[in-house]
Amino acid sequence: METTTPLPEDQVKEFETILGEMKGGWAEIKALPATFKTLQDETAQMAQQMKEVRRVMASRGSANPRTRTPGLVSDECARHLAAQLVVHCHKSDRLGGLCSAPAQRDALLDFACETLNLTTRTALNTTDIPLPTEYGGDIRELISEFGVVRRRMAPYPIGMGTSRPARMGTRPAFGSIAMSGTFSEKSPTVTFASLESHKIGGIVRLPREIDEQSVVLMGQFLARYGSVEFARAEDTWGFNADGSGGYESVKGIVQVARDNTKTLVLAATKTKPSDATLDDFRTLRTKVSKAALSGRLSAYYLDTTWETRLPSFRTAAEPNVYQRLPDGSALLDGYPIVWTDVLTAYGTTAAADSPLAVFGALSFWWMGEHGSPRIDTSEHVWFANDQLAVRFIEEIDFDYAAVDATAALITAAS
Repeated sequence: METTTPLPEDQVKEFETILGEMKGGWAEIKALPATFKTLQDETAQMAQQMKEVRRVMASRGSANPRTRTPGLVSDECARHLAAQLVVHCHKSDRLGGLCSAPAQRDALLDFACETLNLTTRTALNTTDIPLPTEYGGDIRELISEFGVVRRRMAPYPIGMGTSRPARMGTRPAFGSIAMSGTFSEKSPTVTFASLESHKIGGIVRLPREIDEQSVVLMGQFLARYGSVEFARAEDTWGFNADGSGGYESVKGIVQVARDNTKTLVLAATKTKPSDATLDDFRTLRTKVSKAALSGRLSAYYLDTTWETRLPSFRTAAEPNVYQRLPDGSALLDGYPIVWTDVLTAYGTTAAADSPLAVFGALSFWWMGEHGSPRIDTSEHVWFANDQLAVRFIEEIDFDYAAVDATAALITAAS
């Protein structure tokens, strides 16, 4: 029969000490699960509080000026546009079209809630969330960078129905007044322009997959795409609207110039853009009011392709008639050149009865706008293709404040 050897006394005392310490600390060990649960609850509560703090800070900072890189909207505006897209896809149960991974979809929803200051995801289904007014200003500024008429014309808000801003007529000149003499009455003729809402816009196919890390870039893409196309449409209407049904009876700068003999038409058989000479560009300036010639109000408006023709106007006697400045701008006879791609391009082939250039002060034209540019999303337009669509809409109109503020250079009809 095997016998056990008793432990030495010192080891027995050591085990008893360890056992006593374990018994004394068991109460603390037993309480650890409850402590961990409390820590988890507190951590979750702190995370929610931090989200609320970020929302409050974002709302407080919304009134502050936002930094906007040229050619882009601010990050805040891009985030809001992207969040609107996520919200619409979530409400239509098409969020899988933006992101196939469930974890990424959850991240997109959290992003949308945080950006739109919503406390829960259920709030995403309540109602449409419009683009805030301050972000509409971002879109307007971006359109101004890409376009001409919005940057150069005088803005005028269109309310309900028709707006009627003032239009200049006969303007009696001021004169000298003798000491203690009577002031002679000046009675200018004032008429009114007419501005109504006309919708322009289009629909864009949206890329199918959006990564969480690229969602803000998607907002920038939407803003840039819409702004470029809005600018192109505004410039086309502002310069070339001819009063036909395609332009909903709106008349732009060139057609108003035609109707009021504010045009310089090249001589018969001069139907090519290359037929225009420096003297033609100079004579064009005689068609506008002298008030439009003063200061830096007036400019030449030309297609960018004319940059290849204008340097040939230089001569030994006039080496600076055309100047290309270091910042990329240009001068013709000391007047700024504003490049726009909606007028006739330079070329050597016939382009009969076409507007080659506009000269004058566009600040004496009204650009009316109703509301702000809008961006909406739909999953129904290209349902058969399983694609999302983004619709861009704005409501604008154009009319002149002074008919003699602008004139157009036009090729011969034959």
